[in-house]
Amino acid sequence: MPKIASLTSLIICSVLFSVFANAEPSERAPAEDEIPEPVIALTELTGNIILKNGESPETSLQLLIENESNESYSGVIGFAGADTQPITVAAGESITITLPTSPRHAGKIDQIQKAEVDLSLLLDNAPAPAISSVDIDIQIPEAAFPMIRSEPPAMEKSAEEEFQYEYYARSQQLQPIKFTYNPGPVNLQVRKTVYPIPVETGPVEISIEVVNHGSQATSELILRDALDDTDFSGAGDNFTRFVSEDGTELIWERTLKPLAPGERRRINYTVTAKYAVGDKQLPATTVIMGDELTGLSNKVWLPKWH
Repeated sequence: MPKIASLTSLIICSVLFSVFANAEPSERAPAEDEIPEPVIALTELTGNIILKNGESPETSLQLLIENESNESYSGVIGFAGADTQPITVAAGESITITLPTSPRHAGKIDQIQKAEVDLSLLLDNAPAPAISSVDIDIQIPEAAFPMIRSEPPAMEKSAEEEFQYEYYARSQQLQPIKFTYNPGPVNLQVRKTVYPIPVETGPVEISIEVVNHGSQATSELILRDALDDTDFSGAGDNFTRFVSEDGTELIWERTLKPLAPGERRRINYTVTAKYAVGDKQLPATTVIMGDELTGLSNKVWLPKWH
C-alpha cells in the first residue's frame, strides 16, 4: 500500500506541474494611476502669441498629430484651463488642429504688465506626452521692445521683425509661459551680474545696468535689491535690514538720477558673503519710479561647485 500511495502522489504532482508549465502567462493588470501610452504622436506645435497693451494676449496655435499605428485613435485634447476638443486620427493618418488657450493678464495700460499662456497639454484629461517640436512666434507692442522677461526664455530676434521673439523647444512636456513687458513711454532694461561666481566667503560685487529704451526721460529711479541676511552682510547707508515672519532680509537701495531716452547707467555695490553661497537664486532687482514698479532685472542663479 505505501508504494501505491507514493506512486499516486507522484502522478498528481506530475499532472499539476504539466498544467502550470503549459498555462498561458497572465497579462499584468495596469496600475490604477498608470497612463497608457497613446497610439498617436504629438509631432509639432506652431503658431503665435500676440501680447497686448492693457489686454490679454491673443493666441493662434496649431498642433500636428500623427498616428503611425495600425489602429484608429479617438480622444479629447486641450490646453489646461481651456476648452478641450474631440479628435479622431485614423491608422496611418495625421491631422492638424487649432487649440484655444485661456490666457491671463495683469497690469495697467502703458505700464509694466504681466501675461501668462498655459501651454500644459492634456490628452484624455491626463498630462500629454512630450511634443516633438515647438516653434511659436511672439509679438509684443512696439514700445515694449525689448521685453523685460520671458519664463521659460524666448529667443530675441529683432525689433524690426513682425514677431520680435520666438519660443522653441524639442521633446518637452510644456508648461505655462510667462511674460513681463512695459509698453509705456519709459521702458527700462535692467541687467544684473554677480562677481565672482561661484560665490566664496568674502566680498561679492553686484552690478546693475539700467537702459532707458523708452521715448521719454525717466524721473528719479529707486533701485532696490533684497538679499537673504543669513547669506550676506552689507555696510553703509544704502543697506537696511527688514525683519518679517519669513525671516530677515538685507535691503540695498539706491536713488538714480533721471535717464534720458537711450541713456544707460551702471551701478555697482559690494556685499560680504558669510559662507560659500550656492544652489540658490538671487531675486530680481526692482526699479521704482513715482511709487510704481517700472523695471525688473534678471534673476541670478548661484551655482555650488564644491
